[in-house]
Amino acid sequence: MLIKQTDYHRIYSVINSLLLSENANPATASMYFSVFGSYLLKQHFKINATPKSGLAAYRFGNEVMVFAERKDDGFLSGDGDNFHCWVEADGWAIDFMAPAFMLDGKALPAKMLQKPLRAMADDISSLNASGDFFYISTPQATARRFAGWKDASAIGDLARIAELWFRKSPKKMMPSITVTGEFGSQKQVQLTGKPLTGTW
Repeated sequence: MLIKQTDYHRIYSVINSLLLSENANPATASMYFSVFGSYLLKQHFKINATPKSGLAAYRFGNEVMVFAERKDDGFLSGDGDNFHCWVEADGWAIDFMAPAFMLDGKALPAKMLQKPLRAMADDISSLNASGDFFYISTPQATARRFAGWKDASAIGDLARIAELWFRKSPKKMMPSITVTGEFGSQKQVQLTGKPLTGTW
């Protein structure tokens, strides 16, 4: 494992809490989980982490979840509007959004998703066991999706709040943090996240 399950849960919980404070839906916020997760890995663990996006497919129990769209030629692609984001670091794939996954409107069990990239399935039709995964990263589409993020002050502010809030275990984390809004208003954000029930 690249990071401990406790730290994975803390990273997920910090991002989840900040998303909820901004009235965002964590189950559809993979860009935030990947970018903020990468940032926290770099800042707190000195791990060279990179957010990736494109086609992603997972097998969870008897269900297969696919983030992609079918092109005119019949092939699946992660270049368009239906895509997913994850983190790659030191030969590992980490999906900090996994505890928030929904499939057909139902919440999946909240579990850690942290896998060695060498364990990735050969193709999308080879997802045979629960926890199997397959990615096709699309660098050009990723660059396009994140083009405006470096200049977005609100995103940078949230990333810095996440950095301040997060603490590596066994250090204690603050149960809440004060966030100052665009016009100076302040609000308390509570640390919240589903408890993990294991790993995929």
